[in-house]
Amino acid sequence: MLKLSLVTWLIFSLAWRTTPTACRQTHDPQSIQQMLAAQLQSYMDPKARPCENFYQYACGNWQIQQQEQHSPSKWQWTRDWERYQGQLLPSDTLGLIDHSVNRKLELLLKRRNESSSELDSTILEQMRLYYRSCKRLKPYNLKKYLQLLAPSNRTQWPSVSRGWRREQFDWITTLGRLRLHGLNGVLLREDILPRWDDSSTYSIYVNKPSQDETLPMGLGVIIELLLDIGETKRTANALARLVDDFERKLHRLQELEDEEGPREMQLGYLATYLPQLRSVTFLSQVLIETQMDLRSTLIIENIPYLRALSELVDGENPDIVCSYIMLKWLTFLKQQGPAEISRSECVASLRRAMPLASSWLVGQQFSDPDSESNVRSLFQRLKVRFELVLAENRLRLSQPLVHILQQKLRAVHLQMGFVQPEEVETVKHYYVRLDLGGHSFYGNQLVLLRQRVEANHNLLFMNSTNFAKSNVSYLAESWEASNSSPLYVRPRNLVVVPHGLLQLPVWHRNISALHQHAVMGFALAHELAHGFDMSGMDYDALGNIMGPVEEILASRQFRQGLHCLQQQMVTGSKWLNEKLADFVALRLTYETFFGVRADKREPRDPLTPQFSQRQLFFISFAQFFCGHTPDLSLRSQSQAHLEHAADELRVMQTLANFEEFSREFGCEKKAKMQPSQRCRLW
Repeated sequence: MLKLSLVTWLIFSLAWRTTPTACRQTHDPQSIQQMLAAQLQSYMDPKARPCENFYQYACGNWQIQQQEQHSPSKWQWTRDWERYQGQLLPSDTLGLIDHSVNRKLELLLKRRNESSSELDSTILEQMRLYYRSCKRLKPYNLKKYLQLLAPSNRTQWPSVSRGWRREQFDWITTLGRLRLHGLNGVLLREDILPRWDDSSTYSIYVNKPSQDETLPMGLGVIIELLLDIGETKRTANALARLVDDFERKLHRLQELEDEEGPREMQLGYLATYLPQLRSVTFLSQVLIETQMDLRSTLIIENIPYLRALSELVDGENPDIVCSYIMLKWLTFLKQQGPAEISRSECVASLRRAMPLASSWLVGQQFSDPDSESNVRSLFQRLKVRFELVLAENRLRLSQPLVHILQQKLRAVHLQMGFVQPEEVETVKHYYVRLDLGGHSFYGNQLVLLRQRVEANHNLLFMNSTNFAKSNVSYLAESWEASNSSPLYVRPRNLVVVPHGLLQLPVWHRNISALHQHAVMGFALAHELAHGFDMSGMDYDALGNIMGPVEEILASRQFRQGLHCLQQQMVTGSKWLNEKLADFVALRLTYETFFGVRADKREPRDPLTPQFSQRQLFFISFAQFFCGHTPDLSLRSQSQAHLEHAADELRVMQTLANFEEFSREFGCEKKAKMQPSQRCRLW
């Protein structure tokens, strides 16, 4: 029976991939539920013990099923398989979603005269130019970027050209020039963000890079990059050791305390207060088409770091500093470009390079009013349940404080897709003046990166009346349009759900309510919880950094829950906010669907009678995180394994900290999925 179900699923899957999106929603609800029931059972490893390793129990056969599904024997037409070969296979659920989105966009980019309006044609033609220029790469050559963009007008990059003049090198000028083309977080950060006290207007923020951004790249990565741009092994090894030594000195600057705190000052005064930063020189490169006003204000943080940075860089060999910046620049560009020269990877690169256009086009293909209405309804139910949780006040907060939190919760809103229908004209104007070419991939990418930064900096000159229309430009530089993962935007109290997520295996209007809650519900609740994590609580209902985080930290119950989470960090994710959001989201989603009564029993699903409804909920939740390690280079494979292990721990720790899971599967006290202490905050 199971084999028959699997065959049915594979046939349905093939038909699904070749069926227009608008038609897919018309399938009989029962057929969808049968397919998902077969899929759920095929992914499971029945030999695993759920109370020992629930991830293995729920996902043990996921990789086997994916390999079988993508094998040549499952493809009816040789041409389809040949087209599929050479592309990176999906490694997790979101990978499957993105693979589907990329395939759909690829077909649209290859068609002609399909646009329904001049507006569509304008955007699509720009996308096609970028896509064609990517496909024509033979091979991808990072050195081309260095030839197109020098560190300044007075010198070239060291070791790449005979035009290197160390006496003419100015690291501030170079950083400003590269910042204009998207590079950030190298030596310092410069961002355009909503003001801390008025989120409807924007300011320049100057800060040190994050700790992750200053982590040493490692000798292997540096050598590989230098070899990619034509250095000899001997030179690459010698230079890599020098750059690595500089990186380690730079990373140690993170230990400096910011005793002065954030300060707001006029640009002219900053030039006197911190002359070694030479902020006017830096910003004159970034705001190249804007008349700078020395009376303009900016917010500067970590001043001790910036002073020490200037001292470190000025005392270093210019060859090493410039080489370090060059290597970070190449690393950034490599992340933007295609992982390999293939149609699928060129579409993925397109989505990174043209996020507004790509998001608009994804919305055109995957938007469904009924599905969006259902997702919004689910989001509202989660908010209602969360408001009841806040009212229960298990942290014993003061009533005025509970009221502030409830106000913020009511302010959190959902947006389907990055680009809204009324913003299409904005998208057109964003791209209409571009000068892209079908044969100049490297130039295209630099043009698009620069335009994104310029649009972001133009927010400085918008007044508060344009606030409602500013989301597009504000998000344009910061979001990852290359994937379909939802996100939370703190200064906006906004949860964004990409349209690409509205497809199987995550969503379909005919899937069961249980599956809706366990997968999409968890994703929504996770992002909602970020508004109440250690960073989200800094923001109030208006999006200003005036939230009640200090008052909440005074709660003994909150501090105990926080300490419990920190104790578990030793064996789990290093991101406290992510762990907190997972724990809150699972409980919130479960209680929204089942209520809070543990003794209530629901009738079993006839398609999976061996599981209770509550067991199915936990299995469906876990299977959203199923994945496998891609067979790439040793370094990439190691990194992918760590990511996979993080997903496994994420599932196991989240479930182990929820008492309903242990009760439902009858886990004994000594089982691995029974922690010595369960953590809870909200």
